[in-house]
Amino acid sequence: MSLALYRLRLYWDGRHGAVRNGDDTRILVERPLLRGAANADQLEEIDYAPEVNVMQVRERTGDWRQMTADEIAACDALLAGLTQPDWLTAEAA
Repeated sequence: MSLALYRLRLYWDGRHGAVRNGDDTRILVERPLLRGAANADQLEEIDYAPEVNVMQVRERTGDWRQMTADEIAACDALLAGLTQPDWLTAEAA
């Protein structure tokens, strides 16, 4: 499925990614920081598309795993703020 089909999506592959909330899509050039997640600084890759039940992360020293409740909440908060003018500066790692 392409990124365009997701209404809510955060993807980071360790080098680049994108976030989408409805029709607003932003390209990421820095790792997004999931504020409030217990191990946010350890997350190397993120694939969050709740509409298709994809909610996974990979830490620097591990394999892909399902996201914790605090990581999901942090993704939701980050995506909810996407329409704010200072979003990129305030939310980049």
